[in-house]
This record gives sequence, C-alpha cells and structure tokens, in this order.
Amino acid sequence: MLNFMNPKLLPKITRKPMCTENYEPENLISTNYQEKIRGFIAYPSIKPPVEIEFELICNVNISYIFLKTTVGSHKCSGIEIFVKNNVSTCYFSVGKAVNYDAESLIFCNSKQYSQAKPPDNPQLGNFQLFFFKNGTVKSYSNACKVKILIFKTERSVPCLASIEIWGRPSKNCSQKTIDTINRLVQSDSKQLQIPGNSNSNETDNFTIPEEFKDDLTYELMTIPFTLPCGKTIDQTTLEKYHENEKSFGRKPGDPFTGIKFTDRLKPILNVGLKSRIDMFLLKNSDRSETFNLKRTLRTKVQTDKRPKISEHFSGNSDLDVLIEKAKSYPGFTAFTCVNSSKNICENCKHTFEYVYELPCKHYFCRKCLLDICKDLCTKCTRRFVNSEVRKVHF
Repeated sequence: MLNFMNPKLLPKITRKPMCTENYEPENLISTNYQEKIRGFIAYPSIKPPVEIEFELICNVNISYIFLKTTVGSHKCSGIEIFVKNNVSTCYFSVGKAVNYDAESLIFCNSKQYSQAKPPDNPQLGNFQLFFFKNGTVKSYSNACKVKILIFKTERSVPCLASIEIWGRPSKNCSQKTIDTINRLVQSDSKQLQIPGNSNSNETDNFTIPEEFKDDLTYELMTIPFTLPCGKTIDQTTLEKYHENEKSFGRKPGDPFTGIKFTDRLKPILNVGLKSRIDMFLLKNSDRSETFNLKRTLRTKVQTDKRPKISEHFSGNSDLDVLIEKAKSYPGFTAFTCVNSSKNICENCKHTFEYVYELPCKHYFCRKCLLDICKDLCTKCTRRFVNSEVRKVHF
C-alpha cells in the first residue's frame, strides 16, 4: 500500500479555507518537515463547517484514512469524509465521526480491518477506529478526490494536524500510470527534509529551526506554550506580557488576538515541541552558536564527588541559618569582606547600606558629607572636589 498524501506522489489541494499565518492547509502535504508538523489551523474568526479538498495523483482504492485532529489547544470533535471519482460529478459521504475522545481517527474498509485488527501504522498512538459506510464501496474504491469536512470543534477554531490516505491504484488505472507511481515512490529527488538527516547537504549551515523560535520575540524558546490562536511563545514572554497587562488593570489574554483566557481557552504547554527543542540543543551543544543560548535541558553530567552544600542542611531552617551554614562550609569561597567596618561613617559612627569614599580612603554618610565635610576631609584635612567622591556599596 501507498500513502497518497506523500509529497512524492504530488497531491494537490483544490479547496482551502482562510487560515492562520504559517498554518496553511499546504503544510499537510509539504515536503518541508518544519511546515508539515505545524498542520492546519483556520483563521480565528472562521467557524465550522470548514472544507479541505485534496486531489490525488490517480484513482485510488482507499484502504484507510488516518487523521490527527488536534493542534496544540485546538481540537476538532466532528469530522466527515467525502470522496469523488472521475465518473461522478458529486461527492459521496463515506465516513463520519462526532464527539470522539481520541486525538487521532482512522476510517477504514471493514473487509480489510476490524477492531481487533486495526491498520498497522507506527503513528497511531491514541486513536479511535471507524468504518466506511455500507454501500459506498464504489466510491472509496475508485476515488480521485477526497474532501475533509470539519463541522464541529471543542470551542476552538477548525484544525487538522495531519492526514494520510493509504491504498492502491484503482483497477481501472493503466499500467503506465502504475509504473509512473512506482518511479515517483522510489525517487530520491524529493525526500522529506527532516532536521538532523545525515543525507542533508545543509548540515554545515547551522540554523535554528523556525518552529523553535518565539512567534512574538523571534528568540529560541525553552518552555513553549501554544496559545488559543495557534501561535506559540515562550513562558517568559507570556509572563512578561501578563505583568504588563496587570499593570494596566487588565486580565490575562492572548497577546495576538486580545481575547481573554478562560478555563477552556488558555495556553497549553507544547510538550512535543519542548522535547524537540531540548534534543536540538543537546545535539548541537558543542557548536559555538549555542553557547549563549538559554536552555532547560542539562547537557553535562556532574562528575565532582565533593559533597553538596545541601547535604549539610537539615530540617526547616530559616534563610539566615542556611546562609550561616553555607559560609561555614569548608568549600565556601567568599569574595567580599564579611566583617568590614567600612560601611560606618567616620564622623557620626552610624552604619549605612552605602557610604561615600573620598580620595583619601575615608568614608562618610551623605548627611555628614554635605553638612560637615564640604570640600575638606575632617579626618586628614585633605582637600577634594565633588567629582572625586565615589559611592560605595557593601
């Protein structure tokens, strides 16, 4: 069997709805891996129903259709599949699923598969199995176009993560057509561009994949969150935006659309994207381009066998006790003078958080410096100018 959504077999999209930027329906059949994994997300103002129409390279005897219907926080809960052949001028419904719980759906031929023996596909994961409708064999055994109708969503915009149409060339296809398809499948001219592929010619040109960058700041993300609008931003970016909104008395919302977050419409941690970012940083940890990049993945194993400071701590000690224990630890190195008396004013003998140092290395508080010293040090009677006074913190 062949997947007729494989870019090598040149599928086409003949009908598409308005979409969110970078989440076009063309991503579903793209040869670029970065685009393919984004999937399709409709424009935020678009409501169901939404139709996407695919044209196949030839008439196909469809065995099963595999759909992933969740993209980030967006999820479809109503899908219907229509097919059309060269003879007919209209579409026929061959399968329908509504109010399902799984993230993936399979519509298949009941003569080939069953609940006990589903299709063997490594990307199945959490799926739900449906069968083609009775009496539609003539439609799905000789299909040249497939239309996906999204007629219901889980309080989100219509979306589709991926689609695979598995089958064989129809019986009425000529031998020349079948030979052409075989040559396309075996051709290496349009391999899927997967990051890290050893056959890639671009390994020497190091670049950060676009999907790993924050859609708002265009910086590498470490904890990516997918917003209800389909955009993905880093957690730090989201927190800074919320703090800014809070300063104006506004509730947290989507920075792109301004829609306020609710229990259902809220940012969701993109676990899959985070794992890919961590793996990308791990594989490229030896490159100079990644030295200054922030990361949450620990790339080095600690080989130092010295006991950790935390091993000397016990109970629910307060912060001051913990600090004193840390200072008393043999391996602790201090870079400041702990018992310094320099923060004491030479005149009033009071302790201050900061004092002013004169060129003669005597220290005075602000009040004494203005009221008493003026331009003459009271300790050594050495004169100075205001530009020589330095503010010192201890």
